[in-house]
Amino acid sequence: MRKKWGIILKKKISSILLILIPFLLGVLLYYNSPKTIEAEAKQIQIEEKVQEEPNYEEIINNLKSTYNNQDIIGIVQIPNILEEIVLQTNNNDYYLKHDIYHNYNINGAAFLDYRNNLRDSKKLLIYGHSDPYGELPFVKITSFNNEKFLKDNPYIYLIDKDGKRQYEVFSSYIETKDFDYVNLESFGGLTYKEHLEKLKKKSFVNKKIELDDNSKVLILQTCSFDSRIQAKTKYQLVVAKEI
Repeated sequence: MRKKWGIILKKKISSILLILIPFLLGVLLYYNSPKTIEAEAKQIQIEEKVQEEPNYEEIINNLKSTYNNQDIIGIVQIPNILEEIVLQTNNNDYYLKHDIYHNYNINGAAFLDYRNNLRDSKKLLIYGHSDPYGELPFVKITSFNNEKFLKDNPYIYLIDKDGKRQYEVFSSYIETKDFDYVNLESFGGLTYKEHLEKLKKKSFVNKKIELDDNSKVLILQTCSFDSRIQAKTKYQLVVAKEI
C-alpha cells in the first residue's frame, strides 16, 4: 500500500514540476530579457534623478523663513565665484541701502529690478553694490572683463522657486553714459535683437553667440571703480543669454 502511495506521490510531484519548471523558466527569461533589463535601468535612472533634483520652491521658502523676508525671490550663482540671495520689492531704492534683514545698511543687498517678472521678462536686471577694496560680493563680476576669466567661468545661474536657469556670458563692459540697457520695452529705435547686439559689441571680450528677438538675457550691474576710465558715473555690466 505504501509503495502504491509512493508511486502516486511521485507522479503528482512530477506533474507539478512539469508545470512549474516551464513557468519559472518563463519568469526568469522575462526578467532577464534585454527589454526588461533596459526598462528597469531607465526606471532606476528616473528614481535617482527625482531623488537628486532639489526642491527649489522649498529652498526659496526656507530662505524666506530663515531671514524672515518675503522679498527673497532667488539666488544668483557663479560657481566658485559668487553666490548671493536675490530680493525684489516694489521699487529699486529700498535694497540700495537695506540688507536682507531689513536693516539700514549702506552696502545694501542684491536685488532684481522691480519691473521684472521672473516668468515672463525677456531681460532680467540684477543690481548689487561694489567697492574699491574688493570686499563686497558683486565686485567679483568685474573679472569678466578678463578673457581668461570669462573662458574659465562662462556661466551664471539663477535659481528661483521654479528651477535653475543657466546663462552664458557674452558681454562684459563698463558703461559711463548710455543707460538704455535698463530699458525693457523700448530701445531707442532698435529692435530687441539689435539692442542685444549693441550690448554685445560693447564687450571688452569677444564672444561668439547667436542672439535673436526671443533671446532671454540676464544683466548684472554694479559700480565700477576702474581708475583707467575717467567718469563720474560708471557701471560694470555683465550680460548673459539663457541657454
